[in-house]
Amino acid sequence: MMNNHKAYELALRDKHMMPVIGYGTAGTGKTYGACQAAVEWLSKDKRKKFLGVRPNVSFAEKSGYLPGTEREKMEPWIRPIMQNLALNGLSYNQQECMEKNHAIQYMPLEHIQGMTFDDTFIVLDEVQNMTFEHIKGFMTRIGKYSKVVMCGDINQVSPMFSNSGLSEYLDMIEHFDMNVHTIEFTRDDVLRSGVCKEQIIAFENWDTFKNS
Repeated sequence: MMNNHKAYELALRDKHMMPVIGYGTAGTGKTYGACQAAVEWLSKDKRKKFLGVRPNVSFAEKSGYLPGTEREKMEPWIRPIMQNLALNGLSYNQQECMEKNHAIQYMPLEHIQGMTFDDTFIVLDEVQNMTFEHIKGFMTRIGKYSKVVMCGDINQVSPMFSNSGLSEYLDMIEHFDMNVHTIEFTRDDVLRSGVCKEQIIAFENWDTFKNS
């Protein structure tokens, strides 16, 4: 039986460019793997683009009070994606140049309506903090020759956010047998560190104990 990491690698690079959802336990390399595939994508053709979306439940309400441009206001939310691109060989200086040339873009959810994304590798990180309507609004924006990767953990929905749409979206995919790769990661797939894995196991076991 193929392990989850191998299945994820293959799904990220499938020739049919089907959407991918990597969801489950933290520390399993979901965003890292997506950014690794994105760096490969960008290296193939100068016309190809990357779009990063990482929602924060307070973004729409609070970003207006942060100083700076729209891009500067987004900085705290997209930093993990930038870090993972850098870890996969795309330095921060290279990323800055590619942003200036619009090969790399970051966009808040509220500005996506009416847009179409062609020839773009799209990473939606922390997707558990999107409503079902957010997901619907985004997935109906996908244009030609684009690849969408959604990363999230249903068990890590922000306490400030009570309307996650990820579970419903997964149910819809299963109900209609849609052409979407879904890979569920568990604590057995944790890569981040031994300490991280021990903590995750303890928290999961503690939740089970409390609810028993």
